[in-house]
Amino acid sequence: MTDQDARPPRRKKSLRHRLIVSLTGLAVLPLIVAMASLFFAVRNDVGNIHGRQLAQEAGQLAKHLRGELHGIPSAPEGVRQSLELHQKGEDGGAVLFTGRGQRLAGSPKIPIPPVAEEGTGWVTFEAGGKSYFAGVTAVQVPEDTAPRNWFVGVVQPASQVFDHLYSVSRQVALFLTLYVIFVAILAWWMADQYMRPILEIRRGAEIISRINLSHRIKIEAGDEIEELAHEFNLMAANLSKAYDELEERVREATRTLQEERNRLATVLRTMVDGVVVANEAAETILMNPRARIILDRGYTSGIGAALSRIFPSDRLSFHLKRLRQGWDPGRETAEEVVFPLRDGKLLKGSLSVVPGPGGERAGFLLVFRDLSAPTEEGKRFEETLREMPQLLKGPIATSRSLVETLQRHREMPAEKQREFLAAVAEEMDRLSVRVAAMEEAANAARTSRWPAIPSNPRELLEESVGSVTGISVEIEAGGGPIPPVLVEPFSWVASLRCVLQWIEQRSSGQPQVGANLMVEDGTVVTTFRVEAPFAGDLAELESLEVCPAGEEPLPLGEAVRRNRGELWTRSCRDSLEVRLALMQATAVSEARRADGLIEGEPEFYNFDLFLPRPVFEREDLLQADLADLDYVVVDTETTGLQLSQGDKVISITGIRIRRGRVQNADIFNTLVNPGRPIPPESVEIHRIEDHMVAGAPSMNEVYPQFVEYVGDSILVAHNAAFDKKCLDMAAAEAGLPQIDNPILDTLFLSYALHKETEGHSLEAIAERMGVTIEGRHTSLGDARATAHIFLGLLALLPRRDVRTLAEAKAFCDRHLLLRWQSSRF
Repeated sequence: MTDQDARPPRRKKSLRHRLIVSLTGLAVLPLIVAMASLFFAVRNDVGNIHGRQLAQEAGQLAKHLRGELHGIPSAPEGVRQSLELHQKGEDGGAVLFTGRGQRLAGSPKIPIPPVAEEGTGWVTFEAGGKSYFAGVTAVQVPEDTAPRNWFVGVVQPASQVFDHLYSVSRQVALFLTLYVIFVAILAWWMADQYMRPILEIRRGAEIISRINLSHRIKIEAGDEIEELAHEFNLMAANLSKAYDELEERVREATRTLQEERNRLATVLRTMVDGVVVANEAAETILMNPRARIILDRGYTSGIGAALSRIFPSDRLSFHLKRLRQGWDPGRETAEEVVFPLRDGKLLKGSLSVVPGPGGERAGFLLVFRDLSAPTEEGKRFEETLREMPQLLKGPIATSRSLVETLQRHREMPAEKQREFLAAVAEEMDRLSVRVAAMEEAANAARTSRWPAIPSNPRELLEESVGSVTGISVEIEAGGGPIPPVLVEPFSWVASLRCVLQWIEQRSSGQPQVGANLMVEDGTVVTTFRVEAPFAGDLAELESLEVCPAGEEPLPLGEAVRRNRGELWTRSCRDSLEVRLALMQATAVSEARRADGLIEGEPEFYNFDLFLPRPVFEREDLLQADLADLDYVVVDTETTGLQLSQGDKVISITGIRIRRGRVQNADIFNTLVNPGRPIPPESVEIHRIEDHMVAGAPSMNEVYPQFVEYVGDSILVAHNAAFDKKCLDMAAAEAGLPQIDNPILDTLFLSYALHKETEGHSLEAIAERMGVTIEGRHTSLGDARATAHIFLGLLALLPRRDVRTLAEAKAFCDRHLLLRWQSSRF
């Protein structure tokens, strides 16, 4: 991830902006709300007051008009003059009107107000898009026999009513604006005072994180901000310490890696075998000096060169294909190979897959030696063969001279002379044949048979048939299992392919070819049957050339003989059989099966063993540091849990831990013959059946070997009482002393460290510590899981002030109840 990717998203608002808005709002908003509320309250009061004043003024005007309207049926001119005296602007004043809204007197610009509900009072109304206040009073003329239903109204625009209020409000708004500006400036200053130490912390943090880890933030605020800066400085100091420790560990790891590289380089440089390492693309990335000598690379390293340019390309592709097809992550995959080179050298070795850090296929490792290089015995044999003809030529010459002598002395009886000469001539002929055979053997000494590799003949047949596309071959199903054969796989596949190509070329049309495998007299015979007329010359079969790319051509007969095989044909009227026989592989050692390790990354060396290890006397073990001790994690599988009632061990595993690492290359694991049937309920748990332990050693044989494997190491087990009981009973049966090494129990350790946590079974602890159990209820799988659990628990003990073996045992002995529960075994 880049530095830019690690930055937080760009902020939209700053903390300073939020502080200013918050402080200003706190100071201004309550005032604005109060002023608004006051404005509307005053406006309402002003409206009420003006309304009452207008109603009072209308009442006084109505009293004045009663006298003037007495006895007058319509409004005289004097009434109009009285109304004009109450003029209130252009569209405000007094107006006389009827209850139906008919204007009797007054300016036409003055709108007619509505009549109040009680006939007298004040009202507000809208007219011509404007708001008005009006005081309305009924006019009652004395001595009228019927009411005239006349009203007088004093009308005033609302704008005139609130004019003063609005003027005052504008002044208040101006004051409020100035107040807001003042408050905003004050809030800015306060925010700046508040933000200054925070920005100082930000700048200091940026310097610490990006430039200088030893920089410290200096703030004297006397409040929580100063405490925050102090905590940040403390965090920076701890981080700096952690970085220093990390750098020291990296330097140490680098030194260790360099030492291991130097040791590995020394090992590679002094190896008598050639070593070539290639990547997945089959390009050379390492070649040791011995390989360069064997391959005549001179002073060139060969780094970056394709393997197909160094070794025969067809043969290399064949083996790489088989490796890729047979590769299974987590298991060792190897292929024995033979490489004949153009300069006459014959290389034999092993080609294996190099796993990557994630278990993927990362490359290939080729280890080989030159079989054609003369040894002392080979040199002596060749010298003897070469000297033998010279040693035999003398006797032959002598024999010839004797014959000549006999021929000169004719006095010998003719019959005896003929018999004597015939015997001498016959002996000379035999001697000549032997000399010729010796010379042939001497010439062929460097072209001996190829190294044989136990191989599956059906796979080789299928490989050869699949590589020929112009002919149809049907492989017949065999009646029984076909044993492995001794052969060099590639050359045999090439030989079978050569036969099929010859059949294709010499047949007319599309031949139907059948192929089968049969076991005959200790050999496995591959038969190709052509069910059609065949025009090929059978005599040319052995002289066909097998010529893979990158190799010298070889006659088919010679290629078969180098594989310890035989080639012959058998023909009938309408069919032809080509038969090739190979020797059976009578036994294959377990070491060559390449079952591989269970773990994905096999460990073939441990350079930590170069480092000096502390040597403890037996009595000093209890005071030794836990990190300096060697441990053996033990686990057993049995026929049942009732050891006192006859249950026996059927599998035992020991895994060594040294310098805090599991030693995968030093594991003791074996099945054990219990000498009794395994109950079905036990088989369901550990999947070990009677036939699997039938040929296994007894516990009397295994126990001494296990004691030797343990040595003085500390024993570790989960629920150690059970496994210790198994070992003690085995010692009693074998008549040997019991193992009295100190024992640590991961069950006790887990309970002592996490007694508040429920669940201390192997599964519960493994799940809690992130350990995967591969092969539960197998001694190997459980022992591996226990080893990794123990290493995790061991790392937690120093925090509980537990550093020596004695302290660890005392730490576990505090939990006597748990120990008593386990004693039932």
